[in-house]
Amino acid sequence: MKGPFNGGGIASIPQAGLRQSGLLISLITRIRRGGIGCHRRRCWITTAMSFGLVLLLTGALPAQVKVTLDGVKDSLNVGEPMNVRLTISAPAGGRIQLPKWSEALDKFELLTSPDTSAFSQPSSGAPTIIQLRTTCYESGEQVFQPISVRWISTDGSRLDSAQTEPIIVFVQGVVPDTILALADTTQKPYKLLQPNRIRKLGVSLAEIAPWILLAAIAVGIFYLVRWWLRRRKRKTEVAAEIAAPPPRPAHVVALESLDHLRDEQLYQGGKIKEYYIRLSEIVRLYIEGRYQIPAMESTSFQLLRDTESALTDQNLRAVLANLLEDADLAKFAKQRPDEETCQRDLEKAYVFVRKTMPQPAPLLTQGEAA
Repeated sequence: MKGPFNGGGIASIPQAGLRQSGLLISLITRIRRGGIGCHRRRCWITTAMSFGLVLLLTGALPAQVKVTLDGVKDSLNVGEPMNVRLTISAPAGGRIQLPKWSEALDKFELLTSPDTSAFSQPSSGAPTIIQLRTTCYESGEQVFQPISVRWISTDGSRLDSAQTEPIIVFVQGVVPDTILALADTTQKPYKLLQPNRIRKLGVSLAEIAPWILLAAIAVGIFYLVRWWLRRRKRKTEVAAEIAAPPPRPAHVVALESLDHLRDEQLYQGGKIKEYYIRLSEIVRLYIEGRYQIPAMESTSFQLLRDTESALTDQNLRAVLANLLEDADLAKFAKQRPDEETCQRDLEKAYVFVRKTMPQPAPLLTQGEAA
């Protein structure tokens, strides 16, 4: 902290001394011009004595008031309290006049009113201390303005003044913690961002190379495990296909199902609807396996249309149409055909399967084989 800034000089000259000095200066001027008769040596002696008297009566007195300011920080956050100490040294017997704080502090504000009760009484000559609790609400470089103090003697004939030196304080705005980590704190004692001091983020290849290597290893392990699982699944599927027996021919399955239906004697027991549902299902499953036509999801009309190209024999188409029609009437129209009709429809199903199933190749005779 810099020392006090004191203003002495003409303000501390006694008023009576000023009047006497004016008379003496006039007298010395007349003597030197020859207005008063005297010898040259006596004139110079008189002149020297006069100057000595003037210096004795009107010489500039040393400064009477001293003011120092301590505790001002170089940097400050917005709204952060700052305690400063104003020390005033003045001669005894006089009265000290303090400035108006709102004007003296300018950008800075008092948080609490200082105790100035000691200045209501004449000064005792001992240094007086004022505690000032201040803050600033404007960011940037702010000037703590000089604080001027006046001292007036008891009779009012003498006065003196002094003031502190101006001090520059950097006031930092509020910065979030996430940005605070980017602050360049190598040049300043405070750890807050300054204007245009944000450090650019940058990394070298050597810093990120380990992370790139770890990411590549993780990706490689992922694809290796994925390939192994797919290969294992393929092997399992192939083994299942090899172990599974070949599918049975559709006509063999259909004939066996018709035999089971015949042996169950459903229509003989009055279960007409259930009988035709089973009969229709056997015939449709056979058509799907024999001609690869989605017969189970098709209506009777769609099934006849889809089998038109495969069934060129019109008699077989008529047999299939009559069988499907009787089944639809029993399932949806709640008709109850007699046992003769049910038996005839079962025989139609046998005929349709046997006539449309693949025929074995004819055996060659001995002559044809030769």
